[in-house]
Amino acid sequence: MNRLAPLALALPLLAACSPSSTPPPQAAEAAKPSGPSAAQSFALYQQMVEAGNAELAVPLGDEILAKFPDSAEAATVRESIEALREKARTETETRRLSRLWAYQVAPMGGGRQSTASINARDAEAAGKERVRLVLRRHTEWGESVFLYGNEPGFGCAKPCRITMQFDDQPKKTLAGSIPPTGEPAIFIEDDKPFVAAMQKAKKVAIDVREKGGAARTLVFEVGGFDATKFEPMPKSAKQ
Repeated sequence: MNRLAPLALALPLLAACSPSSTPPPQAAEAAKPSGPSAAQSFALYQQMVEAGNAELAVPLGDEILAKFPDSAEAATVRESIEALREKARTETETRRLSRLWAYQVAPMGGGRQSTASINARDAEAAGKERVRLVLRRHTEWGESVFLYGNEPGFGCAKPCRITMQFDDQPKKTLAGSIPPTGEPAIFIEDDKPFVAAMQKAKKVAIDVREKGGAARTLVFEVGGFDATKFEPMPKSAKQ
């Protein structure tokens, strides 16, 4: 009996050390899948769709397809996500184009002016001077459209004509002029036809020649122009 006692005492210890088929609460908790469920993710996806925000809906839909590919929620997402993906691309491009424009209202030359301006697409290219397309409304000078660059400015034959192309339309030539005051600018005198065509286009390519330089084509991605931000100027406003 005395020799068996230590063995008998050891049996409960071995039982305590033996593996159990039921994991401890902590292990069971860790084994649970993390993150939102398919239903929760789909609810958020639906919210973004109903709000018209395709850019946020698409990544949520892709996550549902990746994490829960066999779920009913994934099946529903597959029915609409390609159309949403195209809409998201359009939204992204629209926002990019709108950010290319800068709008300002400020005192100028004894009056007040409103401007809408955009840099040429090659503005940052090596060896190129920055050139802006500027639409201007001034209380004294009226409306005008011009390109503004850097010294030595632009050259233009007499009579001055400027060739341009809106999207893939045939090229057209509009009247232009070089300011006699010497600024590095060239005016598009036919400003109303220019603005009317520009508002229907995604881009305009304008052929220019800089003084002492070669001919150059400036491309402006004008599709993001917002006419509501180009404020009209009352003729009587002065500062």
